[in-house]
Amino acid sequence: MSDRGAPTFAELLGRGGGCGDLIAARDWSGSVLGPIDGWPASLRTATLMLLHSPAPMVMLWGEDGIMLYNDAYSLFAGGRHPDLLGSPVRQGWPEVADFNDHVMRVGLAGGTLRYRDQELTLYRHGAPEQVLMNLDYSPVIDESGRPGGVLCVLAETTERIAAERRQKVAEGALVESEARFRLMIDTVPQIVWIADGEGRMEFLNQQFSIYTGEGFAARTPGEMAGAFIHPDDGPQVVAAFQAARDASGPHVFEHRIKSASGEYRWFLDRANPYRDPDTGRIVRWFGVSVDIHDRKMAEDRLRELNATLEQRVAERTAERNILATLVESTDIMMMAIDMDFTILALNAANADEFERVFGTRPKAGDNMLELLADHPANCDEVRRGWMRGMQGERVTFIEQFGDPDRDRPSYEVIFHPLFDEQGRQNGVFQFVTDVTERLRRDAQLVETMGALRQAQKMEAMGQLTGGVAHDFNNLLTPIVGTLDLLQNKGLGGAREQRLIAGAAQSAERARTLVQRLLAFARRQPLQLIAVDMGALVAGMRDLVDSTTGPQIRVDIDIAPDLPPANADPNQVEMALLNLAVNARDAMPGGGTLHITLAPEHLGEGQRIGSHGTVLPAGRYVRLSVADTGSGMDAETLARAVEPFFSTKGIGKGTGLGLSMVHGLASQLGGALTIRSTPGAGTRVDLLLPSGTAAPDDMVLGEPRVAERMRSGRVLLVDDEDLVRHSTADMLLDLGYEVVEAASAQEALSIIEDGGHFDLLVTDHLMPGMTGTQLAARVQARRPDMATLLVSGYAETEGVAAHLARLTKPFRKDELARSLTQLAASRDIAPVD
Repeated sequence: MSDRGAPTFAELLGRGGGCGDLIAARDWSGSVLGPIDGWPASLRTATLMLLHSPAPMVMLWGEDGIMLYNDAYSLFAGGRHPDLLGSPVRQGWPEVADFNDHVMRVGLAGGTLRYRDQELTLYRHGAPEQVLMNLDYSPVIDESGRPGGVLCVLAETTERIAAERRQKVAEGALVESEARFRLMIDTVPQIVWIADGEGRMEFLNQQFSIYTGEGFAARTPGEMAGAFIHPDDGPQVVAAFQAARDASGPHVFEHRIKSASGEYRWFLDRANPYRDPDTGRIVRWFGVSVDIHDRKMAEDRLRELNATLEQRVAERTAERNILATLVESTDIMMMAIDMDFTILALNAANADEFERVFGTRPKAGDNMLELLADHPANCDEVRRGWMRGMQGERVTFIEQFGDPDRDRPSYEVIFHPLFDEQGRQNGVFQFVTDVTERLRRDAQLVETMGALRQAQKMEAMGQLTGGVAHDFNNLLTPIVGTLDLLQNKGLGGAREQRLIAGAAQSAERARTLVQRLLAFARRQPLQLIAVDMGALVAGMRDLVDSTTGPQIRVDIDIAPDLPPANADPNQVEMALLNLAVNARDAMPGGGTLHITLAPEHLGEGQRIGSHGTVLPAGRYVRLSVADTGSGMDAETLARAVEPFFSTKGIGKGTGLGLSMVHGLASQLGGALTIRSTPGAGTRVDLLLPSGTAAPDDMVLGEPRVAERMRSGRVLLVDDEDLVRHSTADMLLDLGYEVVEAASAQEALSIIEDGGHFDLLVTDHLMPGMTGTQLAARVQARRPDMATLLVSGYAETEGVAAHLARLTKPFRKDELARSLTQLAASRDIAPVD
């Protein structure tokens, strides 16, 4: 029996905030719920649960949907509170009566509903307003085992959605404005610049980078001259700009600027000052540098008109020779034809490539269609390509060309029309580049980016499911513990025991679902030991046979001298059973299930599976499960390990089986690979790192524990009332004397007041001080006092490695086993 009596339902309501006080103070005898003392346990438990939730929650009880809610929901209800409390939902929210009627029908039928950013018009403050909400509805089971009400968890998203929409509009307008400005300035084929009042650069358009090969930097006039202006012009440019500043007038000067290739071209600088409207001081210069090199060269050439014709001809000939050399030496393929497909000119690169892919070498004067006349398909392909360039405009496209029996690379083809002196088109010339390798690299990049996005999505979902599983563990602990106690005590008749057994079975399924969520999130607590995988798989033979059924033959092949695997045997058993169930469902008409165990050694950098997972080099154990079933197509295979993805239909699977196995493999430092072909079956390989234990140290199943129970005086600490009460009941049932504390601070006060205890059982995550911190404080004062840390969260950060741990939810026998192991580890003598 506890040192203090259990609080009454009214007292527990009083701890549930303002709404709890209202519910406790109200006379319910005139309502359909009846006097509060007669409320069923299911209604009381659900009411206490929602009152202690920080999230807005409302419960709609009975056929009329009588509304019971917490303080967070009262804030959401606005002016409708407190009149909503105890009213039927149709009467409380008449403007959404049809919506709530649907909710009640589904919920009381045992179904669940989920809405994201659901928009409803509500009268919370006397006027209609559009409200956006996330809504989750689930049934609340009463003592008859049927839904007695519907529980709703909501979160208002109105402001967030509105803010996101406003931000999106504003960002779009800003981006569009900046894009228009940048497009306009970058379109100008001259250098446009903006400088501050001292001449330090603030902006240079894209033409500057294209010409100089340099990016923007906030340089002074002197720095600009030193970096880009011809040494003979630099001092005069700086002096001219200073003179313009002194005179507060425009700046105009001609000088040479160095290009990215190192050559200098003549530019005309022209800039006008911009003055502060209030002070008149020059605060900015807006300028443009216009390329006048061709004009300057033309002026120079005019001065050279008296040069000899022979010299000019020689220079022109040399220029043409250089151009011809460039055309012949480039890798870009060039060719020109007339409108009848006769070759006018081509370079060596084009002739070589044409011969490589079509098997014949062209030359000027040949007709391309006649060259390919013996290969009609190739001839038609070439004709269609050149016809696209004969339309009178520049055309660019990427396409494959070549004889299929030789090679068909991908080319980027650019066509330009040729015109005579009268402006009539008389031919076409082309520039061709082999882009096969570039396209391959682009495809690899797209595939890599897709894999990265998938990995990021899976990691985000893993973090989300890990948090959800933690909350469910805390909710399930009192449910699992209480049902276990009721079942063990054999209370009631056969009908009551059947109901309790059904509820316990549902709670166990929920517990299993949470374990799968934690496995997918890679956050389940693992007990890594050296596991004899051969013995484990052989020991599961009967279970696998009974699970798959008589129509499926099960073959097990275990390699000799198999090394142990470093793993958690319970989780590996669950993974193997999940894979067997998936295989069974893929073979509805029967088939063969192959389970294989073999050692494997991975070298440095060796990739595993189609996604190229790289594991550390070393020894591994490969567990393979293969079926002869329907298999999966590529799209299904790509999503196979996504959480909640299932092809079995509604109600026939959670979609967490392969996700759990994938998460377990990653958490153990191994890998999961899947190979499948439609109609030819599926093979799943689970690669586990090998342990190093001797045969006598290999373990199959849970570690052996003493069967004798311990007893003594226990200080029980948990900030969740329902969790603490159910744990206290288990401890009392096991023969312990229990003192409860709702916080670490309260527990320390009890100890400091002289309380003597043999054992501290404490939750880990609590407000103010964690259970780990409490254990350290207690052991400093009472080093003889043992500690068992209980947590619904699987992360080990901040938890001392030497502390014994028990994961929520748990049954009485699991609690007893943990206490027995703790006693054995501390050499505490059993009590007879």
